[in-house]
Amino acid sequence: MSRPVPGRLRPPASLVRLPLSAAPWLAAAYLASYPLVGGALFAVATAAFLGGVVFSQFTVTVPLIVGSVWVIRGCAQVERGRATLVDRPIPYRYSEVTEPGLAARLRIRCGDPAIARDCAYLILLFPPLLVLDLFALLVWLMSLGCLTLPLWYRATDIPGGLSDADGPLAWVHTLPGALTLALVALVLLPFTARLLLATARLHLTVAQAVLRPPGDPLAEAKGVLDRPGPLSVVAGGLRADTPTEPTEIGESHEPNTGRAF
Repeated sequence: MSRPVPGRLRPPASLVRLPLSAAPWLAAAYLASYPLVGGALFAVATAAFLGGVVFSQFTVTVPLIVGSVWVIRGCAQVERGRATLVDRPIPYRYSEVTEPGLAARLRIRCGDPAIARDCAYLILLFPPLLVLDLFALLVWLMSLGCLTLPLWYRATDIPGGLSDADGPLAWVHTLPGALTLALVALVLLPFTARLLLATARLHLTVAQAVLRPPGDPLAEAKGVLDRPGPLSVVAGGLRADTPTEPTEIGESHEPNTGRAF
Protein backbone atom coordinates (compact mmCIF):
# COMPACT_ATOMS: atom_id res chain seq x y z
CA MET A 1 0.00 0.00 0.00
CA SER A 2 1.40 3.39 -0.99
CA ARG A 3 1.94 5.97 1.70
CA PRO A 4 -0.64 8.81 1.70
CA VAL A 5 0.49 12.14 0.35
CA PRO A 6 1.39 14.62 3.14
CA GLY A 7 -1.36 17.20 3.62
CA ARG A 8 0.85 20.19 2.92
CA LEU A 9 2.16 18.63 -0.28
CA ARG A 10 -1.23 17.54 -1.62
CA PRO A 11 -1.83 19.37 -4.93
CA PRO A 12 -5.21 20.85 -5.80
CA ALA A 13 -7.51 19.02 -8.17
CA SER A 14 -6.78 21.43 -11.02
CA LEU A 15 -3.27 21.48 -12.48
CA VAL A 16 -3.71 25.13 -13.48
CA ARG A 17 -4.27 26.15 -9.85
CA LEU A 18 -1.18 24.32 -8.62
CA PRO A 19 1.30 27.26 -8.90
CA LEU A 20 -1.17 29.44 -6.96
CA SER A 21 -1.53 26.97 -4.08
CA ALA A 22 0.74 26.74 -1.06
CA ALA A 23 2.03 23.25 -1.88
CA PRO A 24 4.85 24.16 -4.33
CA TRP A 25 6.04 27.05 -2.17
CA LEU A 26 6.23 24.84 0.93
CA ALA A 27 8.05 22.23 -1.15
CA ALA A 28 10.49 24.90 -2.34
CA ALA A 29 11.11 25.98 1.27
CA TYR A 30 11.73 22.36 2.31
CA LEU A 31 14.16 21.76 -0.55
CA ALA A 32 15.89 25.15 -0.28
CA SER A 33 16.59 24.67 3.42
CA TYR A 34 18.39 21.39 2.81
CA PRO A 35 21.59 22.81 1.24
CA LEU A 36 22.00 25.07 4.28
CA VAL A 37 20.75 22.89 7.14
CA GLY A 38 21.71 19.58 5.56
CA GLY A 39 25.16 20.88 4.65
CA ALA A 40 25.83 21.98 8.21
CA LEU A 41 24.53 18.67 9.60
CA PHE A 42 26.67 16.77 7.08
CA ALA A 43 29.80 18.60 8.23
CA VAL A 44 29.07 18.15 11.94
CA ALA A 45 28.02 14.50 11.61
CA THR A 46 31.03 13.64 9.47
CA ALA A 47 33.39 15.27 11.95
CA ALA A 48 31.70 13.44 14.85
CA PHE A 49 31.83 10.11 13.03
CA LEU A 50 35.49 10.44 12.08
CA GLY A 51 36.29 11.64 15.59
CA GLY A 52 34.55 8.61 17.05
CA VAL A 53 36.54 6.31 14.79
CA VAL A 54 39.80 7.94 15.90
CA PHE A 55 38.81 8.00 19.56
CA SER A 56 37.91 4.31 19.46
CA GLN A 57 41.62 3.50 19.14
CA PHE A 58 42.28 4.86 22.63
CA THR A 59 40.69 3.48 25.79
CA VAL A 60 40.89 6.76 27.70
CA THR A 61 38.64 8.50 25.16
CA VAL A 62 35.55 6.35 25.76
CA PRO A 63 33.51 9.38 27.00
CA LEU A 64 34.39 11.21 23.78
CA ILE A 65 33.06 8.31 21.70
CA VAL A 66 29.74 8.49 23.56
CA GLY A 67 29.75 12.25 22.95
CA SER A 68 30.24 11.69 19.22
CA VAL A 69 27.22 9.38 19.17
CA TRP A 70 25.12 12.03 20.90
CA VAL A 71 26.23 14.65 18.36
CA ILE A 72 25.11 12.42 15.48
CA ARG A 73 21.85 11.74 17.26
CA GLY A 74 21.26 15.48 17.73
CA CYS A 75 21.92 16.14 14.04
CA ALA A 76 19.37 13.50 13.10
CA GLN A 77 16.83 15.08 15.45
CA VAL A 78 17.24 18.41 13.65
CA GLU A 79 16.53 16.73 10.32
CA ARG A 80 13.48 14.97 11.77
CA GLY A 81 12.17 18.31 12.97
CA ARG A 82 12.77 19.95 9.57
CA ALA A 83 10.11 17.65 8.14
CA THR A 84 7.47 19.81 9.87
CA LEU A 85 7.78 22.21 6.93
CA VAL A 86 5.73 19.78 4.84
CA ASP A 87 4.55 17.01 7.20
CA ARG A 88 4.56 15.78 10.79
CA PRO A 89 7.90 15.32 12.59
CA ILE A 90 9.56 12.02 11.83
CA PRO A 91 9.22 9.63 14.81
CA TYR A 92 12.26 8.00 16.32
CA ARG A 93 13.24 5.26 18.75
CA TYR A 94 16.71 4.63 20.18
CA SER A 95 17.83 1.70 22.29
CA GLU A 96 17.56 2.35 26.01
CA VAL A 97 20.56 1.81 28.27
CA THR A 98 19.45 -0.78 30.82
CA GLU A 99 22.84 -1.78 32.18
CA PRO A 100 25.02 0.31 34.50
CA GLY A 101 28.51 1.40 33.61
CA LEU A 102 30.20 3.39 30.89
CA ALA A 103 31.20 0.28 28.94
CA ALA A 104 27.57 -0.86 28.71
CA ARG A 105 26.48 2.60 27.63
CA LEU A 106 29.15 2.62 24.94
CA ARG A 107 28.19 -0.82 23.67
CA ILE A 108 24.48 -0.05 23.48
CA ARG A 109 24.85 3.42 21.99
CA CYS A 110 27.40 2.45 19.35
CA GLY A 111 25.60 -0.78 18.50
CA ASP A 112 22.20 0.88 18.13
CA PRO A 113 20.90 0.34 14.56
CA ALA A 114 19.22 3.75 14.74
CA ILE A 115 22.64 5.46 14.95
CA ALA A 116 23.77 3.57 11.84
CA ARG A 117 20.68 4.79 9.99
CA ASP A 118 21.34 8.34 11.17
CA CYS A 119 24.88 8.19 9.76
CA ALA A 120 23.59 6.74 6.49
CA TYR A 121 21.16 9.61 6.01
CA LEU A 122 23.33 12.46 7.30
CA ILE A 123 26.55 11.42 5.54
CA LEU A 124 26.04 8.90 2.73
CA LEU A 125 22.75 10.23 1.33
CA PHE A 126 23.66 13.91 1.52
CA PRO A 127 25.38 14.19 -1.93
CA PRO A 128 22.60 12.54 -4.02
CA LEU A 129 19.82 14.33 -2.14
CA LEU A 130 21.63 17.64 -2.53
CA VAL A 131 21.97 17.20 -6.31
CA LEU A 132 18.32 16.17 -6.59
CA ASP A 133 17.06 19.15 -4.59
CA LEU A 134 19.24 21.68 -6.41
CA PHE A 135 18.08 20.42 -9.80
CA ALA A 136 14.39 20.79 -8.90
CA LEU A 137 14.99 24.23 -7.38
CA LEU A 138 16.93 25.36 -10.46
CA VAL A 139 14.10 24.35 -12.80
CA TRP A 140 11.54 26.10 -10.56
CA LEU A 141 13.58 29.31 -10.30
CA MET A 142 14.23 29.38 -14.05
CA SER A 143 10.49 29.11 -14.66
CA LEU A 144 9.78 31.99 -12.30
CA GLY A 145 12.59 34.04 -13.81
CA CYS A 146 11.32 33.55 -17.36
CA LEU A 147 7.77 34.36 -16.22
CA THR A 148 8.86 37.74 -14.87
CA LEU A 149 11.29 38.45 -17.71
CA PRO A 150 9.22 41.29 -19.26
CA LEU A 151 9.84 43.27 -16.06
CA TRP A 152 13.62 43.09 -16.26
CA TYR A 153 14.51 42.02 -19.80
CA ARG A 154 16.63 45.17 -20.34
CA ALA A 155 19.01 43.95 -17.64
CA THR A 156 19.94 41.02 -19.88
CA ASP A 157 21.81 43.36 -22.25
CA ILE A 158 25.31 42.42 -21.07
CA PRO A 159 28.17 43.17 -23.48
CA GLY A 160 29.76 39.94 -24.61
CA GLY A 161 26.95 37.84 -23.13
CA LEU A 162 24.59 35.41 -24.81
CA SER A 163 21.92 38.12 -25.10
CA ASP A 164 24.27 40.61 -26.74
CA ALA A 165 23.31 42.05 -30.12
CA ASP A 166 25.44 39.40 -31.81
CA GLY A 167 24.61 36.61 -29.37
CA PRO A 168 22.26 33.65 -29.97
CA LEU A 169 19.79 35.01 -27.39
CA ALA A 170 19.65 38.57 -28.68
CA TRP A 171 15.86 38.28 -29.10
CA VAL A 172 15.48 38.05 -25.30
CA HIS A 173 16.55 41.68 -25.06
CA THR A 174 13.42 42.75 -26.96
CA LEU A 175 9.97 43.11 -25.42
CA PRO A 176 8.27 40.71 -27.88
CA GLY A 177 10.92 38.09 -27.20
CA ALA A 178 10.58 38.52 -23.44
CA LEU A 179 6.78 38.25 -23.66
CA THR A 180 7.06 35.09 -25.77
CA LEU A 181 9.42 33.46 -23.28
CA ALA A 182 7.17 34.51 -20.40
CA LEU A 183 4.17 32.91 -22.13
CA VAL A 184 6.06 29.65 -22.58
CA ALA A 185 7.11 29.75 -18.92
CA LEU A 186 3.50 30.36 -17.87
CA VAL A 187 2.37 27.27 -19.75
CA LEU A 188 5.15 25.14 -18.26
CA LEU A 189 4.87 26.52 -14.72
CA PRO A 190 2.31 23.91 -13.49
CA PHE A 191 4.58 21.12 -14.73
CA THR A 192 7.65 22.57 -13.01
CA ALA A 193 5.55 22.87 -9.85
CA ARG A 194 4.69 19.18 -10.22
CA LEU A 195 8.39 18.38 -10.50
CA LEU A 196 9.07 20.40 -7.36
CA LEU A 197 6.36 18.56 -5.42
CA ALA A 198 7.55 15.17 -6.63
CA THR A 199 11.11 15.95 -5.55
CA ALA A 200 9.99 17.13 -2.10
CA ARG A 201 7.91 13.97 -1.64
CA LEU A 202 10.81 11.78 -2.70
CA HIS A 203 13.18 13.53 -0.29
CA LEU A 204 10.66 13.25 2.54
CA THR A 205 10.02 9.58 1.76
CA VAL A 206 13.75 8.82 1.91
CA ALA A 207 14.10 10.70 5.20
CA GLN A 208 11.16 8.87 6.74
CA ALA A 209 12.31 5.47 5.49
CA VAL A 210 15.79 5.90 6.97
CA LEU A 211 15.22 8.00 10.10
CA ARG A 212 12.01 6.49 11.47
CA PRO A 213 11.96 3.25 13.52
CA PRO A 214 11.68 0.08 11.44
CA GLY A 215 8.30 -1.61 11.42
CA ASP A 216 7.60 -4.61 13.64
CA PRO A 217 7.39 -7.72 11.41
CA LEU A 218 5.11 -9.36 14.00
CA ALA A 219 2.74 -6.38 14.26
CA GLU A 220 0.01 -8.08 12.21
CA ALA A 221 0.19 -11.28 14.25
CA LYS A 222 0.09 -9.30 17.49
CA GLY A 223 -2.96 -7.44 16.23
CA VAL A 224 -4.75 -10.72 15.60
CA LEU A 225 -3.97 -11.88 19.14
CA ASP A 226 -5.17 -8.59 20.63
CA ARG A 227 -8.52 -8.65 18.84
CA PRO A 228 -11.45 -10.59 20.38
CA GLY A 229 -11.70 -14.11 19.04
CA PRO A 230 -10.60 -17.68 19.57
CA LEU A 231 -6.92 -16.61 19.50
CA SER A 232 -7.27 -13.59 21.78
CA VAL A 233 -5.15 -13.46 24.90
CA VAL A 234 -6.90 -12.92 28.24
CA ALA A 235 -5.69 -12.51 31.79
CA GLY A 236 -4.28 -15.66 33.31
CA GLY A 237 -3.11 -17.07 29.96
CA LEU A 238 -6.49 -18.78 29.19
CA ARG A 239 -8.35 -18.38 25.92
CA ALA A 240 -11.86 -17.04 26.02
CA ASP A 241 -13.28 -20.47 25.11
CA THR A 242 -11.29 -22.46 27.68
CA PRO A 243 -13.69 -24.60 29.78
CA THR A 244 -13.76 -24.37 33.53
CA GLU A 245 -12.55 -27.05 35.91
CA PRO A 246 -14.82 -30.13 36.17
CA THR A 247 -17.44 -30.04 38.90
CA GLU A 248 -18.06 -32.73 41.46
CA ILE A 249 -20.22 -34.70 39.02
CA GLY A 250 -17.54 -34.56 36.32
CA GLU A 251 -19.05 -31.85 34.13
CA SER A 252 -17.24 -28.88 32.64
CA HIS A 253 -18.97 -25.65 31.68
CA GLU A 254 -18.14 -22.90 29.18
CA PRO A 255 -17.42 -19.58 30.88
CA ASN A 256 -20.38 -17.20 31.19
CA THR A 257 -22.76 -19.75 29.57
CA GLY A 258 -23.32 -22.60 32.02
CA ARG A 259 -23.54 -25.07 29.18
CA ALA A 260 -22.14 -28.48 30.15
CA PHE A 261 -19.73 -30.45 27.93
